[in-house]
Amino acid sequence: MSETRPDDLRIDRRASIDRRQLDATSWVDVVERFVVDAAAEFAAIREQTPWQQNEILRYDKYVPEKRLGAGLPADRSPLLRQTSLHLRSTYRVEFSGVGALLYRDGDDFQGLHSDREMRWLDDTLIAIVVLGERRPFVFRKRVPLSSNPVRGQSGQLGDDIVLLPGEGDMLVMGGAAQRDWLHGIPAADTDQARISLTWRWTSRRGRPDTNPAYSDGRQFSDVARQPGSRSRPPG
Repeated sequence: MSETRPDDLRIDRRASIDRRQLDATSWVDVVERFVVDAAAEFAAIREQTPWQQNEILRYDKYVPEKRLGAGLPADRSPLLRQTSLHLRSTYRVEFSGVGALLYRDGDDFQGLHSDREMRWLDDTLIAIVVLGERRPFVFRKRVPLSSNPVRGQSGQLGDDIVLLPGEGDMLVMGGAAQRDWLHGIPAADTDQARISLTWRWTSRRGRPDTNPAYSDGRQFSDVARQPGSRSRPPG
């Protein structure tokens, strides 16, 4: 295998990591300007990705998510391949990935949630490379569901932690962040798009979370059981 030349690097391997503690057992690493030419990478991924509209079964009907998504091979492009290798070298574990999400404008959002599909939440890593528009990324300590607003707006309880990633920054949530914290992308006043690229890892230690995850269906009628989610080309 030929050695990668500096001109071929799509990431800044020497970018500093700023670790911010959410609490004693949960943290997020912030790496600013991780992607070297974030604008070019954003344009390439947006144009070349086969985006899908995901729909979630809610109360016997499918409701479209307010964003588009796709799964990408980790070796599809130099950026994805180099980021995967960098994460493995930095955190000494093998991440799975890559999930891509496109927020087309400020009307697309993701409510407060944790990535409970991973099931084992006591010790996890979730890395997110953010391309395009800077938008609030909200953390909130997990509380009873009735206390959380549906659209994940920040500032409701007064204790939110809000970051503003974009333009090639990387966030890595770690420790018990998925067990004890929620995160989300509120709706915003912008007509610009945002892409997030996500890699995940769990140690599979501790007690697995057996509660329904976000993508699990909600069905209450006596009709034949339907899948919890489905995808279709965007309309």
